[in-house]
Amino acid sequence: MGTVYALLVGIDDYPDKPLGGCVNDVTEAESWLRQHGGSGLRILPLRDRAATRAAVVDGIRGHLGRSGPGDTALLWFSGHGSEDESDDPRTATGRSQALVCADSLDPGGQPIQDTELGALLDEIAARGAHVVAVLDCCHSGGITRDPPPGARSRQVAWQPWWRTDGSGAPRGAGAQNAEPLRHVLLAACREQELAYEALVDGEQRGYFSHSLVHALRRLGPAATFGKAHALTEERVRSRYYAQHPELHGPEHLRFLHGDALPVPPFLLRHTVSGWEVNCGQVHGLRAVGAEFTLVGTDGGRSGEPRVVVVRELRPESSLVEPAGWTPGRDDLTTVHGVNPSAPAFPPAAVTVVGDPAAVGMMTAAVAGAPMLSTGGPGLPLRLDVGRGLARVTGGDGHPVDPLPLRSSDDAARVVDCLSHIVRWHQLKDLDNPDPWLSSLVRVTVEPLVGDLWHTATGEVVCVYTQSGQEPQVRVRVHNDSPRTLWCVLLDLADDYACSPALFEGDFVASGHAGTARHGEPVWLRLPPGRSLVRGSFARDWLRLIVAENKLNVAPFRLPAWSSDAPGAERGDVGRPDRDAGSVLRLAPLTGPRTAGGPAGDVGRWGTVVVPVRTVLPDLTIRGA
Repeated sequence: MGTVYALLVGIDDYPDKPLGGCVNDVTEAESWLRQHGGSGLRILPLRDRAATRAAVVDGIRGHLGRSGPGDTALLWFSGHGSEDESDDPRTATGRSQALVCADSLDPGGQPIQDTELGALLDEIAARGAHVVAVLDCCHSGGITRDPPPGARSRQVAWQPWWRTDGSGAPRGAGAQNAEPLRHVLLAACREQELAYEALVDGEQRGYFSHSLVHALRRLGPAATFGKAHALTEERVRSRYYAQHPELHGPEHLRFLHGDALPVPPFLLRHTVSGWEVNCGQVHGLRAVGAEFTLVGTDGGRSGEPRVVVVRELRPESSLVEPAGWTPGRDDLTTVHGVNPSAPAFPPAAVTVVGDPAAVGMMTAAVAGAPMLSTGGPGLPLRLDVGRGLARVTGGDGHPVDPLPLRSSDDAARVVDCLSHIVRWHQLKDLDNPDPWLSSLVRVTVEPLVGDLWHTATGEVVCVYTQSGQEPQVRVRVHNDSPRTLWCVLLDLADDYACSPALFEGDFVASGHAGTARHGEPVWLRLPPGRSLVRGSFARDWLRLIVAENKLNVAPFRLPAWSSDAPGAERGDVGRPDRDAGSVLRLAPLTGPRTAGGPAGDVGRWGTVVVPVRTVLPDLTIRGA
C-alpha cells in the first residue's frame, strides 16, 4: 500500500468575512486520516493566515507532487469559494469558480482559479497517483474545471479516443481508453450553490465535511466514492435541502487508496422520505411494483434474498419499501448495493427456431433470464439455433458473430448476449415523457476534419478524408430552456456499447452550451474488424438526457458486446441570502439553519437523439 500525502487547508480567519468551522473540519479530517492512512501517512496542515495562495499552490506542487504510482494525494480544503462571470466557451454555466485563500481578499490578492487548480491536480494524477480533492466551500462543484485544450502539461498531453479491439472495452465516439488519469472531486455543493456551516453536535462545522467524515467512519476502510457520496449527500440535505454535494469521478474506486471495488450500478439508502434507490424513469424503470434485490453481504444473513419493492417512481430515483424483512438500525446508516429483478425493466420477446433439441435448451435458458421472455410486446429478437451454433438477430446494432451452442454453459452465454442487447436497447430507446422540455435542448455536431452532411431523416454523416484520415467533430449540447438543466450525453455505438464519457453530466445554464470532451475534438473511426471498403460505415446514436436534478450515470455504462468478455448480464443488471455587495459572492457566516426538512425536488426530464454515421468515402450514399 502506497504513501498517503495529505494537504489539509482550513481557513476561518478571513478579513471581513470570517468563518467558524473550517479549522474544525480539517482537524477532524486529520484525526480520521491518522487512524486509516497507514504508516506512510504524510500530512501538511495549513490553517488560517498560513494558508496563503502561494502556500497552497506550493503545497500542491511540492507536497502532493511527491506522490507517484500507488500513492494517494489528498487535498482537503475548507473555507470560502467564489464565482464570477466567464467568457470561456467551455463553461456551460457562463461562470468560473475559485478557491479563496487567506490572502485572496487582501489588496492585490488573487484566488486560485478553477482551471489552474484542475491542471495542478491532473499533473499529479497523470504521473500515476490517486488524486482526491475534497472541497468544502461555496461553488465547489466547479472549482477544479479542466484547463483549456492545449494548456495541459506534457505529462497529460491529449491523445485521441480510438475504438478499441475486441477486448470488451468501450468503443465508439465515447470510448475513453486513451484519456489521461484525472483527479476525483468530492464537492460540498453544485457550482451555482452555496455551502453552509452551523453548530453541529455542539461544534461549529461545515455541513459537508462533518457529513463526509461521518460517512467514512461508518463505511470503514472499504468506503468507495459512490457509497461515501450517497451517505454524505443525504446527511447534508437532511440539514439543508438546497445544498447538493457533488461527486465527479468513478463511483467504484476506494476513497483513500483508489483501488477498484465491485459496486452495483444501483444503490439503496434511507432518507428522510424513506428508502430510496438511485434508479428511476431516466434509467428505463417503468413499473411501480418492480423489485430490487440487495447483493453481496447485504443480501441477508440467512441466505434468503432481501428485496425492496418500488412504491413511487420518480425521474431520477425511486422510493421503495422492504418486502418481507425488517431493516435493522445499522441498515439505516449505510448504503446497500442492489440489482434490479423482474419486472424492473420490460423484457424482450425472443423467438427461438431451428433444431428441436437446441430450441428446447435455449427456450429453457431464456425462461430463466429476467430480461428475456418467449412472448409479449417487448423488443423482438430472433434466435436461430442448430449445428452447434446460435445466431442472434433483431437488434439495431451491427450483426453479432454466431455463438457456439453445444452445452448448458453455451446456452447461458447466448443468454448473456441477448440480455446485453436488451439493455443496450433500453438505453437507446429511452422514452421521453416531457416533449416540451425536450424541444428546448439540442445536440449539434460540427465538422473539424472530413466532410459532414445531414440526411433527410436527420442522420449526421461524417466521412473519412480521401487520404484516409478519420473524421473529427465538435459536439455541443445546447440549453434553450428558461432554466438551468443537468445534461448527460450518451454515445450508443453499433457494437452494443454505451458510454456517457462524451459529456458525463454537468449543469448547463439557460442560453448556454456545454462542449463534449471539455472542448477537445471527438474522433470517429470504424472499429477493428469492420470491412474497410468504400461505403463501409459504423453508426452511433448520441442520446442527450436532460433533467432538473443530477442523475446516476453508472447504469449508462455498457461495454461493447464481445463473445470473449466475462458473462455479467445474468441477473445483474428556503433560499439562502446572498451577499449582494460582494464581487466574490462569499457565503455569509450563519448560525444553525432549519429549513423544515427537505423540500420535494422531483424534477422534469427529457431526451433528444442524434444518429451519426461514420463512413469511408462513397459519393453514392449522399442523401441516403
